[in-house]
Amino acid sequence: MLDIGFSELLLCFIVALIVLGPERLPAAARGIGRWTGKARSYMRNLTAELERESHVAEFKQQVSDAKRILDDESSEMKKSFDQTASQIETETRAVAAEVQQQVAEVTQPEAAPNLPGEAATAATPVPELPTTSAEHETPVAVAGIQAPVAAALETKPPDPHV
Repeated sequence: MLDIGFSELLLCFIVALIVLGPERLPAAARGIGRWTGKARSYMRNLTAELERESHVAEFKQQVSDAKRILDDESSEMKKSFDQTASQIETETRAVAAEVQQQVAEVTQPEAAPNLPGEAATAATPVPELPTTSAEHETPVAVAGIQAPVAAALETKPPDPHV
C-alpha cells in the first residue's frame, strides 16, 4: 500500500511533536486514530456490500439461466406430449374405423346364393341390440355377450360396511 518505513514514521512523529506540542499531540493522535478506524469500517462495509451485490447478481444470473432451461424443457415436453397425443388420436381413429368396418361386415346380411329354380330368400333380420344398459350406461355392442354383461351389471358387490 504505502511504502512508509519506521524511519519515516519516526520523522513524522517528531515533526508533529514540534508543530503541535506535547499538550495537543495526544488529542490529535486520538482523532487520527478515530478517523482511521472509521475509514477502515467504511471500507469493510463497502467491501461487504459489493460482495453481497456480486452474489445477488450471480444468483440472479443463475435464476435466469434456470428459468430459461425450464422454459426450454417445458416447451420440448409440450411438443413431445402433443406429438404423442396426435399419434394416439390417429391410431385410435384407425382402430375405430377398422372396428366399425368389422362390425359392419358381421352385421350385414350375407347374400343368399341364387340357385336356378329357387327364389332368393331374404336374410333374417338381426334384432336391434341396446347400445347401453339402462342402469349403468355401459355400452353393449356384441349380442353374444349381452346376457353375461347384463347379468354382471345387475349383480351388486357385497357391502363392505356390513
